[in-house]
Amino acid sequence: MGTLISHPVAKIWLLLIIATALSWLMGGEHQTPLSAGQMASVVLLIALIKVRFVIRYFMEVREAAKSLRLATDLWVVGVAVVLLGLYWR
Repeated sequence: MGTLISHPVAKIWLLLIIATALSWLMGGEHQTPLSAGQMASVVLLIALIKVRFVIRYFMEVREAAKSLRLATDLWVVGVAVVLLGLYWR
C-alpha cells in the first residue's frame, strides 16, 4: 500500500481530486470576495490545469518527445486564451 501512495500518478490523482473539490465549492452559492465572472474564470483555469495533468500523467505525454509535450502545453494555453477571451469580451 505504501508504494501505491508514493507513486507519482497517485499524487497527481489526489491533486486532481482536490482541484475538483475546490471547483465544486467555488461553483456553489458560497460567500466569496470574487465576482461571478471571476469565479467562472478561476474554475475554468482549474479545469484547464487538470486537463494538463491528465494529458501529462494519464496519457503518458510526460515521457514523450519534447515537441509533443510543448504542443500539448501550447494547446492548453491556447484553449485558455480563447475561452477566457470569449468570456470576457
